[in-house]
Amino acid sequence: MHQTVLIPPLAATTAIITTTPDSPLAQPRRVIGGHMLSCLVCFAILALGWHGPWAATVACGIAGGLKLVLKATHPPAMATAVMIVLTNPPASRFVPLLAAGAVLLVLVQMVSSRLQREAYPISWW
Repeated sequence: MHQTVLIPPLAATTAIITTTPDSPLAQPRRVIGGHMLSCLVCFAILALGWHGPWAATVACGIAGGLKLVLKATHPPAMATAVMIVLTNPPASRFVPLLAAGAVLLVLVQMVSSRLQREAYPISWW
């Protein structure tokens, strides 16, 4: 889909989910919500006409603060924020791919956990 900027943040998410599935950072609300909140904040920053490293820094800070308030902190989502602002991908293609990727990672971990008779997710909210 020509959105290689999704690879680093989703790879980091995969590492967190598969190695520490009981961690609060690996729970669905934080994985899906964290990436999507970063995504929305960054496209809002781009819509204001802000671009470049300073805009990425501002977007990262706003997204991080918002995720703290909403209890949706997920560190790899900060990479999502930086990638969006620095590359300015088309939202119509990027947002659905990011959402699908985050949801797919959660679903794969749920199936894997069931097969191994482990509990995942520990919590949804």
